[in-house]
Amino acid sequence: MKAMLKKVLCVILSVLFVSLLTICDFKAVTVHAADDPYTALSKATRKYNGVDYSAEYNPLFYYLNYQDLRDAYGADGNKLIEHYAVFGKKEKRVANRLIGDSTEYVVPTGDQSVVVIPKAKHGNGGMTYEQEVIARSYAKQIADGINAAIEAQDSAKSSKSSSKSDSKSNSKSSKNKIKDVEKVAYAAGVIKAYCDLGTYTTEGKIYRTAYGVFVGGEYSCAGATRALGLVLDYLGITWVHKNANTWNDQWCQVIVDGKEGYADAITATAGYGKHPNEGGSEKDAVSYAKVRKLFEVASQRPVTRD
Repeated sequence: MKAMLKKVLCVILSVLFVSLLTICDFKAVTVHAADDPYTALSKATRKYNGVDYSAEYNPLFYYLNYQDLRDAYGADGNKLIEHYAVFGKKEKRVANRLIGDSTEYVVPTGDQSVVVIPKAKHGNGGMTYEQEVIARSYAKQIADGINAAIEAQDSAKSSKSSSKSDSKSNSKSSKNKIKDVEKVAYAAGVIKAYCDLGTYTTEGKIYRTAYGVFVGGEYSCAGATRALGLVLDYLGITWVHKNANTWNDQWCQVIVDGKEGYADAITATAGYGKHPNEGGSEKDAVSYAKVRKLFEVASQRPVTRD
């Protein structure tokens, strides 16, 4: 009898529970990451008040062409089309193509947001043609050494994994692949080593240049940034000179492993997201000390001074 009562009670409780769920209309909650601008604007409407502007308006181009719209509306497609229809056409704003001779990259910052990074032409700090040729030869040698070290490791891993065809071995090999941020951190450490052989100064003609770092024995954060930038050019890493031609700290803003990042030759570090000076986390930095064993790069040492 007790067993029967217990069974009936369970059935009643189950019915009450299901009824409660139905009454409250509980639904599963799914959390979605915010779309990056490319994805969000590819879905965005091109119509406003019943008028289709598709022939003259591309949401992504409008977003990329105007910094003031990015600041005001972000990737809100409804706000962008409204602005174009009400104001943009009258202001003769361009929305059907990218304008200017520069390219802008929309990349993740390393957390949940995105950043627009312009592709910039970099000044050389005032080097002569001869000095730039020499500085580039140093930078290319460093980059070639880094790439050669990576190729040698990839080749060794490939031969090892070919003898072990199981999926665990292939998965491990993939995890051990050298990342862009590690290459950049190593390059930053090499440039710091050159700087340590010289003298920090903000006087003269070469302290702001890569030539001063590699050959002249004089450097500043501007020169160190330009020297690292030359190496990044040869590594195929997109970079922007942060705070160029100012008295503030300077470094390379980079795109590494598909994300925004930074590389600082003065501290011999690199990382994803913002530089610590802009609120980034120092604890997440990748230091030269952490990655130096991944590479064996021979490089020349400065032998002359101007």
